[in-house]
Amino acid sequence: MQPEQQHLSQADFARHMGVSRAAVSQWKKKDILRDNAFTSPEKKGKVVVSVAVDQVRRNRDIGQALGNGIETRTSTDAAPNVGRPEDALAEETEPTQQALSAVPTDQPDTVPPEPKRDTVEDQLKRARLEEQHRKNRMGAAEEARQQGKLMSSEDAREQMARVAVMMLQIFEGSLTDFAASIASQFTVPQRDVLHLLKSEFRQVRQSATQKERARLASLERNTTTSVELDG
Repeated sequence: MQPEQQHLSQADFARHMGVSRAAVSQWKKKDILRDNAFTSPEKKGKVVVSVAVDQVRRNRDIGQALGNGIETRTSTDAAPNVGRPEDALAEETEPTQQALSAVPTDQPDTVPPEPKRDTVEDQLKRARLEEQHRKNRMGAAEEARQQGKLMSSEDAREQMARVAVMMLQIFEGSLTDFAASIASQFTVPQRDVLHLLKSEFRQVRQSATQKERARLASLERNTTTSVELDG
């Protein structure tokens, strides 16, 4: 137990009370610490600990006490924290500021970002991009057509029809040779064999023509193909 008339410097007394040096200055200014709490007139010199602690206990406003914190010492026990650096102690603040800082708020920490608006400028950018894609597709299709990689379905049908007609003409022209070979093999008139072959061939051709017309009718007029675009 320290003697009742223990004297401390004002800085050591602040550490003893658990407050900052500025808090002691405020106590002097607000007359919480009176002149008799000091060893020299005009509140100078060292602090008489027992007198000063009693004055702080009696004169300090309750709101200021809460603002300074509950750890402010109000006894004359020896200070366990003497010798700590003064800048490690918290500065005394006004009671209203402490109270406001302790009040929790219901506002969220972060505000969700607003959804991005689809502006006219964004719509124009998309339209220009789509137009550029369309030009790229048309350019690639034209290049493929010039290289012989792409043709219309109408042109393809026309070419296939020419090939089919040519094949039929070749086959039909060979019937005479077929008839001569059969006639010599079986000792029958060549004219009769040729007549029979042409008759049978005509029936086969008519049947194939009807089937092909039915197949073409079920097909789409345009055929889709894939063309690779560069870039």
